[in-house]
Amino acid sequence: MLRLSLSPEIETLREELKTFLIGHPQKNIKTDHTLESFQSRGRAWQAKLSAARFLGLHWPLEFGGRGLNLVAEAIVQEELARAGCPQILGLFGLTMVGPVLIEHGTDLQKTKFLQKILSGEEIWCQGFSEPGAGSDLSAVSTVGAVQANGDILLTGQKVWTSFAHIAQRCFVLCRTEPGSVKHAGLSYVLVDMQAPGITVRPLRQISGDDEFNEVFFDNVRVPANMVVGKRGDGWKIAISTLMYERVVLTFARHIQSESALREIIARKDLLSPAQKERLARLVAHACGVRALAYSHLEGYSSGQRPGAEGSLDKLYWSEHFQQVCELALETDGLAAFKSEATSFSAHNYLYSRGRTIAAGTSEIQRTIIAERVLGLPRFA
Repeated sequence: MLRLSLSPEIETLREELKTFLIGHPQKNIKTDHTLESFQSRGRAWQAKLSAARFLGLHWPLEFGGRGLNLVAEAIVQEELARAGCPQILGLFGLTMVGPVLIEHGTDLQKTKFLQKILSGEEIWCQGFSEPGAGSDLSAVSTVGAVQANGDILLTGQKVWTSFAHIAQRCFVLCRTEPGSVKHAGLSYVLVDMQAPGITVRPLRQISGDDEFNEVFFDNVRVPANMVVGKRGDGWKIAISTLMYERVVLTFARHIQSESALREIIARKDLLSPAQKERLARLVAHACGVRALAYSHLEGYSSGQRPGAEGSLDKLYWSEHFQQVCELALETDGLAAFKSEATSFSAHNYLYSRGRTIAAGTSEIQRTIIAERVLGLPRFA
């Protein structure tokens, strides 16, 4: 059985955050779930948390963190969710780009980007997925033509790029070595979204939001010093990014999504016996997902590198989130769709349909778990 042992330092952190939240109460605005509201509230809230040093807690002191561990990050996420706080806007930067730059970036890259990631001054988007490649990240066709001075000219297209229309920066996987195939010959580059040659086209989702985008690169110049790691080592850097995404970012999303579960619990008297049984199973599942994530975070805090076990966290959370949103929608019934603006539960339900696709489909996660966690042979 997992027994989470928290150090006095982390318990002190929890009390410090609770005191901060009492002095900075946040309103839970359910009637305004537009993307514009999400962005404005999330950016402002991130700036306040960053100023109080409650973000990037596991980052080293010299980069604006507190030098704590990933369990400290989880504790903060728990308290923010318990207080009904808005989601911060720069999660990609905080949970993916930041840790990758700390581990693999140059001094210039760390100095240039890390503080602005913490404060939310610069929002990042992820340039991995491409049309026709599905979930096969190695099937990258975006070309990074290396120039005589080492600069790279990007040409190609990315898709399903969350927040590309508001982001200042993008981390892009491209093919820089001519004739290379699959995992070889890829490079991980940092792109200024204001650079000439970039076109962003929003994609409207079933929920009505347009947080996803297509991004087109037409000979976009990326300075040589914006390559992370060595040229051609992009696959290694990309996998490191995904490992952080599937554990740290997924934990943050899981804690935040529990708010939908609390809403159902508050209205449990309206449920049928069968629905109450489903609710009980969902609560037990949520506890299990959280315990599993904590076991992984404790391992990382002891020096273990994020690995394939993150696929367990991502798979269990995303499918659980869909089930929670489905039950929440049932409790509202047809009234959820009769108002002029789609209700909170209906919006969450529609939004949740994409969670088993983003960051790798459930099918991809199951394959990773089978091969790299359980050691099963590849299907011939």
